[in-house]
Order: sequence, then structure tokens, then C-alpha cells
Amino acid sequence: MPQFLPVPWIRWQRFRVEGVIREKESGRPLPGLVVSAFDKDLVSDDYLGEAETDESGSFEIRFSDADFKDAIESQPDLYLCVFVPGTREPVHDTAYAIRKNASADEHYEIEIPEAALSAASGPEAS
Repeated sequence: MPQFLPVPWIRWQRFRVEGVIREKESGRPLPGLVVSAFDKDLVSDDYLGEAETDESGSFEIRFSDADFKDAIESQPDLYLCVFVPGTREPVHDTAYAIRKNASADEHYEIEIPEAALSAASGPEAS
């Protein structure tokens, strides 16, 4: 009789981070921004994934506990960074409001001031 090995990823918990990004002043959706999700740790934060906002400013990032779990952590301490494509510095982040022990399904409503977007785009975008 053949022996079957257990498949470890079947037990992995799945997580989803979704939300909408809008310009603060006008409320208009902001398509084309890159949203990266991270798990805050004491030494080095874990990268969980990224997504680009669509025409309605919406994004969705999926990951599993295999992306962050260790001996002392079973739920992520979640924060996001939002980038204008081609830039290295975020125009917005949620590190000031880390969601400790985040649930399997988290939702964000993010507003970014127009001035931050303009500064990140630089003078060549004008």
C-alpha cells in the first residue's frame, strides 16, 4: 500500500488585505499606485506581497502564514506602504497604526494628500 506524505500547505492559514486609496482633498480614486504589505517584527519586517490599485483605487493582497509565521508569531502585525510606481520612498504608510494580530481579512480606506503625490511624482510629471 502506498504511503502518502502530509501536505503542509493545506494547514496554512490564508490572509487577505484589501482596500481603497483616494486623494484626500477630492475623494477621487487613485489608480496605478503600488501597495506593499509587511509584517512588523523586532529585527526585520517580513514582506507579504504587493498589488497595484485599479481604476477605482482598489487593491487586494493575498498571503499565507508561511510568509511571516515563526515560533512566537501566529498572526501578522500588519502595515502597508503605498508607492508611486518608479519611486523608492512611500507616499503613505500605515506604520504609525500597525494592526497587531491582524485578522484573516483586513480592510483599509486610505486618503493621500495631493501634495504628497505631486512631490513623489517630481517636476518631470508636471
